[in-house]
Amino acid sequence: MNIGSTAGSAFTTATAGINQSSDQVKRAAQEVVDATTTRPVEGSGKIAEATTDLKQAERSVETNAKVVQAADKTLGSIIDIEA
Repeated sequence: MNIGSTAGSAFTTATAGINQSSDQVKRAAQEVVDATTTRPVEGSGKIAEATTDLKQAERSVETNAKVVQAADKTLGSIIDIEA
């Protein structure tokens, strides 16, 4: 398991996942705003889809944060062993 700061490492991959999820949250939030301000009656399906996207992005951020925590703990253990 590559846990360092090189391409393909757990930190790099998880950080990229968090950034992608953050972008997904921004897009979904804007979709909710657009659906509720332009034509609220027609936007109900879009609101449901955007809400689902928001929840999916939330779970993705949580998952990637756990990867960062696990990599941090692993790196800490390696440093302790080497010290």
